[in-house]
Formats: sequence, C-alpha cells, structure tokens
Amino acid sequence: MTGYMLQQFLDTLCAELSLSPSPKADKKGRFMFPVQDNLSVALSDLDPGVAMHSVISLCPKKRQEDLFIYLMHANLLGQGTGGSRIGLDPEEKSLTLSFGLPYEIKYQNFKETFEIFVNHIIYWRSEIRKFEQDEYMY
Repeated sequence: MTGYMLQQFLDTLCAELSLSPSPKADKKGRFMFPVQDNLSVALSDLDPGVAMHSVISLCPKKRQEDLFIYLMHANLLGQGTGGSRIGLDPEEKSLTLSFGLPYEIKYQNFKETFEIFVNHIIYWRSEIRKFEQDEYMY
C-alpha cells in the first residue's frame, strides 16, 4: 500500500460514513482519523500495509503492577486485543493500542480491521475504567 492508496481508503471510508473532510497526511506521513470527540486513530503507510495506533487512556497510578499483569495476559498471542498490542507511550503516561498489517490489503479488509481496532480501543477504555474504580479484581 502506498500513502496514496491509504488516502484512497480513508476517502472511501469517510464517504461511507458521511464524514467530511477526509484526513490528510501530516509531515510525518500519518493520517489522524477522528472517530469520536476523544478518540482518534493514527494511520501510517507501511509500504506495503498499514499501521494503526491510538491512545487508550492515561496510565492509572494505583495498582499499576496488577494492571500491567492483566494487560500482559491480554497481549499474550493477541488473545484479548484482536492481534493488536497494548503498550505505553514513550513518556510512560498513556496506555496505547497498536496494530500493523505489513502486507498488501484490499479496502474491505482495511475497513474491517479498522473497525475491529476501534472496538478494541473502546473495550479497553471501559476495562481500564472498571479497573480504576476497583470494579475489576485481577
């Protein structure tokens, strides 16, 4: 996939979702796709393929070790993340979700993968919120 193809995929996705305008690449070649007010996904061309990255939430301060163990279990073979990876940003302040498709893909595959990725962000935001409120005991 080239940056041009990723732009075409995003243009098609925006047209299907009646969103305007379609995201354009920044200076680093990333496309920021706003999904909701507080949720956007950075998409990058892997040539071939595409990478997706988003912030899940700020990293909770309490029970961090328990949370990290829980998240490591989710990352194990991508079982709890749909093949994505939960990690920390370089400053270790935010939990992130990343996914890469390092091969040529068709639009339908891109769209389905993007939808699954966004659903995992929403799911993990909810899980981390429960964890912060002590509703989830690992």
